[in-house]
Amino acid sequence: MNHTIKWKVVPLGLPTVIKHCSKCNNKTEFMSSRTFRVNANQNKLDVWLIYHCIHCNTTWNMEILSRVISSTIDKVLYHKFIQNDPELADEYAFDHTLHSKNKSVISYDNLQYDIIGENISLQSIKGTVPLVIECNYPFDIRIDKILSQKLGVSREVVKRMVKNKKITSDESKNIGKEKVKQSLNINLAL
Repeated sequence: MNHTIKWKVVPLGLPTVIKHCSKCNNKTEFMSSRTFRVNANQNKLDVWLIYHCIHCNTTWNMEILSRVISSTIDKVLYHKFIQNDPELADEYAFDHTLHSKNKSVISYDNLQYDIIGENISLQSIKGTVPLVIECNYPFDIRIDKILSQKLGVSREVVKRMVKNKKITSDESKNIGKEKVKQSLNINLAL
């Protein structure tokens, strides 16, 4: 086996957000509605992504843009807001920086995912095999868990392979504790 293996981590839903709910009167989970609220006041524009409490359906508007001069917004982006573009909504649902600004915490506890790509066994690896792990949205899942699942071995075996330099990456000094990013190149060597 000498070709590059490609795996794509695909979330099967959206993460929830932990936020205080005024109706439930405690911190609870909110789910993205995948819809935007756009408000224009003269030449200023505000945009929010609407979330709903999973317990009582109370809404929370996560601020995307605030008091922005409408002529400065890219026309394609504005159209996506107006059309409630689901891909754009999903992008914001996974955006750690945006959630941090809104004082909300992304929760991946119940987020299911699939790993699309060729399954390989350790026995089939001869020499060094390049591996690329991709994901549209970085989220809280460790690379060692993905390797364990796709290689069909325990995470302990993966950790030993990292320690023994059988799994390496020029992009990461600590591949054993690395989390999914948009793309990561790994070398498997046996």
